[in-house]
Amino acid sequence: MRASAFLFFFVNLFSVFALADVCPQDFIGTSAVISLEGRFVNREFSRVHTDIIWRHHPNEADTFDITLSGKESYRYISTPDFRYLEFKKENVRRQMAMHHLKEYIGESPLKWDDFELLARGNYLCYDSLHNDSAVLYTAYSQAWYSIVKGLGSQPDSLQMNGPRGETRKLHIHSWKEYSAITVPTIIDFEGNDYTGSLWTRTAFRIYKPAEAKPFPKIEEPKTPHLQKIYKTESVFWNRLDSEVEVPLKLQMH
Repeated sequence: MRASAFLFFFVNLFSVFALADVCPQDFIGTSAVISLEGRFVNREFSRVHTDIIWRHHPNEADTFDITLSGKESYRYISTPDFRYLEFKKENVRRQMAMHHLKEYIGESPLKWDDFELLARGNYLCYDSLHNDSAVLYTAYSQAWYSIVKGLGSQPDSLQMNGPRGETRKLHIHSWKEYSAITVPTIIDFEGNDYTGSLWTRTAFRIYKPAEAKPFPKIEEPKTPHLQKIYKTESVFWNRLDSEVEVPLKLQMH
């Protein structure tokens, strides 16, 4: 009975998600580069160090360069139409489907879905299910299906809920402005079987160069021919232009 009820709930939830409108929400609404560093104690009680460089471009491809404890290096690329993963040392590329997003990144407690939500941010519209703007329901995520955030545009807490009772609680210590963009400085992670912190080392906005505008074409004024001016304005015109007959005189010596 419990299994059938769960199946009924899942089917109804899936049908609602399929029919609801998608509302993209960019974490950062401008092109930027953000450098992050993290330290975690994973599910095997081992320490994992992460270095992340995130290059964000609205409506274009997002790139995440990820290094784990100086050993494993990945590049995750997400576009509006597809996503893929590059294993840097092996120089191998892997196409990423939606069900791959729930996988952990190496031995870290981070998932590919964490980066996908940062890059694309596809959530269901508020009016589709509720009027509470503090709850975000993911439209395409396979790892996290809802995110409950604190109040305001700079919340101090988040709770991410996944299947099978998986939860993750995030505590944001503060927000800071870096080069015209505001991002969290330190985030504490607490999952079912892991803990850790992630902090921002640096962030800066990317300004696209302005398009060069062509110079306006200046047309030179048409000047009448000089000869025409002389002909119309010269007082000697009639004399110079007329034929003069000179008598021929022969002198013999």
